[in-house]
Amino acid sequence: MTMPAAPVARQAPQSQPARKGAQAPAVPFPIASLKRIRSSFDTGNIALGQATPAIEIPATGGYARFLEVEVTAITAANAAAVAFQADAPSNVLSFVEFLPPSGDPPIVPHTSYQIILWNKYGAFSAKPPFCDPLKNPFWSATAGAVATGGSFYVKFRIPFEIDPATGFCSITNSAANKSYLLNLIVNTSAALYSVAPTTPPTIRVIGSIYYWDEPAAQTRQGTSQVPGPLGLGSFSQLRLDQPPITAGDKYIKVNNGGPVLRMLGVVLRTGAGVRVANTAITDIPQVWDFVFNTRDRWLISDTMLLHDIALAYGYGQGYAGTKLVPTLPTVDGPGGFDNGVRFFPYFMEYGDINPMYPRSQYQVTGDATLTQIRGISFGANVATMEILANLIRPASSQALYPPNRIS
Repeated sequence: MTMPAAPVARQAPQSQPARKGAQAPAVPFPIASLKRIRSSFDTGNIALGQATPAIEIPATGGYARFLEVEVTAITAANAAAVAFQADAPSNVLSFVEFLPPSGDPPIVPHTSYQIILWNKYGAFSAKPPFCDPLKNPFWSATAGAVATGGSFYVKFRIPFEIDPATGFCSITNSAANKSYLLNLIVNTSAALYSVAPTTPPTIRVIGSIYYWDEPAAQTRQGTSQVPGPLGLGSFSQLRLDQPPITAGDKYIKVNNGGPVLRMLGVVLRTGAGVRVANTAITDIPQVWDFVFNTRDRWLISDTMLLHDIALAYGYGQGYAGTKLVPTLPTVDGPGGFDNGVRFFPYFMEYGDINPMYPRSQYQVTGDATLTQIRGISFGANVATMEILANLIRPASSQALYPPNRIS
């Protein structure tokens, strides 16, 4: 009887020797770099209505992510029944301008109220609902006839990068002889208070820069490191336009077009500069239409837009004590809707707004693209519409649409 042959032992595959001269892949920038924070400026006490001298933002080396600004107002011995205006204290700064050493500024002049809206609805460095500055536990505004009536604390960010995972659109901040400049004007008492405190507050503004450091060319083991974020030279820009509005069914041209539109919002105001109340249904258009060239991208009722804002950001939702007793956050309060304010989350996959989410729904435009907002219909009390646009100017399409942000 013939015995079967013994099985041949299976040989483990032999690893191939590295080719002579082959290099290991470079360490990606977000791993090679570290996120850092550094104090940038302190204005000391400023009076209401006063402009600060131009503030130089010191070079840190590396790439600036955002500038965090905190404003403290302190009163004492107040006896008045202090009351704040509708935009206050978010409107503490009537003018905020950030200027680079050369080239286009990442932000045209805004008020601090407008920048706070950008923080809340732009989702630059935090995911909603935590990007709402009013949800900061230290945010405060003291009203009434108490000794510190009229005091407040406001904090917001001037954003540069749009992706905190990769540093996309962060800006170079390395040249000590070419500083960025910040110009600020503190608002007036009348703009902040409907009933002013007995003694005006002292205002103090403090800034801190959040940034990526610049990695060394190589690790200690000799592996190369990517020295800067993908698409270095790309930048995000906050733009503002304020066209007048008359009553009726109107097409409003958006002048702040650019290569790529990331986010768009509007603020409706009366002739007195007061935001239109959300309950003023005869003034706020009941249908919004967004037209790019001749094609509608969104044609949606105002009610459904508010529903989609709630879905995208988590704003306007909440419960008191038990899920059986729902209650909405206060309008204009932390986590609530804002009177007269509409941002359109459809650019950023509105079901899950996230600064790290795919960018596939950004609106690509050209110099000849006609972008219009149609309101059906504006009421007689609407006098102006602030159009807030976030544009991206990418260094390349590969920087804007990397595979790990689209797949």
